[in-house]
Amino acid sequence: MTQPSNIRQLLTDAKLGLLPYLDNRLNEIANSWQQLENLRLEPYDIELGECNTIAANEPRPLITQSVSLRCYIAGSIKDKLELLLLASELQNSLDATIFEWSNREWYQFEKPLKRPVTQITGGLDYELLENPPHSCRLAIYREFDLIYTISF
Repeated sequence: MTQPSNIRQLLTDAKLGLLPYLDNRLNEIANSWQQLENLRLEPYDIELGECNTIAANEPRPLITQSVSLRCYIAGSIKDKLELLLLASELQNSLDATIFEWSNREWYQFEKPLKRPVTQITGGLDYELLENPPHSCRLAIYREFDLIYTISF
């Protein structure tokens, strides 16, 4: 049986992957928001963007993989300020979670992650929804690069 690729391990491994780590953190956040009315944290979306190989002639070339993460908060238009504040807090929590995960992963003995994440960019989008009436959704997007070796 072949070993999973480094990007697959970095994103999905049950013990070391970013997505299980992120899932745990987002579940904690969603649970802390349960007392807030007319507000819900919707499932997030992830996209893999540009991918580049660095030093292809080296024995262990590096891959730079761009990752985009989008999280969504839906709620009532009348609570727009509260939603914006929660979105800002969520953005900060997402960044902290990604940095924590990448630093932890980078320090592993047999690490596929060559460098920890050092920069996260992104923003926030606001849209009005027709269903249910008088509701809105905020999209928080975060973009960062994972730098890892092609293989161990």
